Amino acid sequence: MAQTHSRPWHPDPSWADLFIATLVLAILLLLGGTLRGRRTRPLPPDAGLTLQGRLQDVVLGATETQQGDLLRRLKLPGLSVVELAKGDGTGWDRAMLAVHAAEIGDLATGDRLIQAAPGADGAAFRDAWQWGYRGAGAPPTPRALRLVQRQLGAGFAARILEARLLGRGGGDPRPLEAQARTWATTRLLLFGAAGSAGFMLMIVGIAFWLFLVAVPVPPVPLPHMGMSGRALLIVLLGWFLALLAAGPMTSALVRLVPALRPLFLPLDYAFHALLGTAFLCRAEGVDLRTLWRRVAPGRHGAAAATGLGFFTVAFAAVAVVSLALSPWLRNVASPQAQLLDLLSRLQGLWVVGLLFVTVAVLAPAFEELLFRGVLLPWLGERMEPRLGVRRARWTAIALTGLGFGAMHMQPLGLPTLTTLGVVLGFAFLRTGNLGTSILVHGLWNGGVFLLVRGLS
Repeated sequence: MAQTHSRPWHPDPSWADLFIATLVLAILLLLGGTLRGRRTRPLPPDAGLTLQGRLQDVVLGATETQQGDLLRRLKLPGLSVVELAKGDGTGWDRAMLAVHAAEIGDLATGDRLIQAAPGADGAAFRDAWQWGYRGAGAPPTPRALRLVQRQLGAGFAARILEARLLGRGGGDPRPLEAQARTWATTRLLLFGAAGSAGFMLMIVGIAFWLFLVAVPVPPVPLPHMGMSGRALLIVLLGWFLALLAAGPMTSALVRLVPALRPLFLPLDYAFHALLGTAFLCRAEGVDLRTLWRRVAPGRHGAAAATGLGFFTVAFAAVAVVSLALSPWLRNVASPQAQLLDLLSRLQGLWVVGLLFVTVAVLAPAFEELLFRGVLLPWLGERMEPRLGVRRARWTAIALTGLGFGAMHMQPLGLPTLTTLGVVLGFAFLRTGNLGTSILVHGLWNGGVFLLVRGLS
């Protein structure tokens, strides 16, 4: 990125104030529609199996195997088909539950749930279910069965339904039954491994936090950002306007070139991230390489090692906040449920790989450069004369953490995202190297991505 200024930007107030007001007005106009579009709400009834439905398929499938005796004895709340059917879900979530109802002999509940399966594929599913469990009608065609299995997520319900159809036609269903059991028990073991790993991360995170408190270090020097307050405000508002406009612009591009549909999220993010980076470099009067050296000096190996410790701290902190808020959010959908559902349904190795790079590399690099690399030191330096070094830095951590949480425009996720942002800010201040917070952020995003893909 070429250098375009020889010194930091200090725009003339005579035009800058009016320009700032114009940016604010444009953002307010776009923000109303964007918040309505991002508000957590149920997926359309014709959407496929959700991530929540896939997880239910795993647990219910595991209880219906020989290895599920322990789960049945535990009598976990919400584990029965009838209780799960009372919750929100797509028509295909309910279709999946209909298969499990039939597997435990509750055909009456199954008859009620199969009616929710939408569209032509839903009609094919009802025919397959009636033939497989009641012997009514006719067996589905191979093509119809493939479509039904895809809508059911190709999980336990899809496999066991195929086994019942094969048995009804006189074939041997045992190999397919074994595949279904293996599918469910393998993912249940992944559940257990993820839970054990999460518990260990919490223990290590608490221990590392106690170590950080017990072994304080002198405040590290932070990079100097010379742009004026008006320049910084124009950069932030301009980037946020690009963030709001990225979705509609990418949607329009995808409508013109439908082949780009799998690239929607990478293109969406790359648009505002690249513009935001250009705004920062121009306002500070440096190229990207110079800016990076300013925010990430010193030994990167030591920063990476410290980042692993801070990742455990971030996990523990977010877990504690989530547990504390769980009584109020128990019956509320995850604030990022739609994004997680999208990740679980991605098809194609290159599409999954590109989105992983976007989520685990591009997003952490840009967001950390903006919030921790530029905004945090700028705020800390300006507040030091009034608050002193430590108070100014902790105030800057809190403000940038809150801004980081608010930027995601997920009101229900604000407490946990702000907590993550605070830990990322502390990681940067502890080492003085932006590589630490980028690593923590990348491990967080990448871990969530891989866990969702593994479970689905």
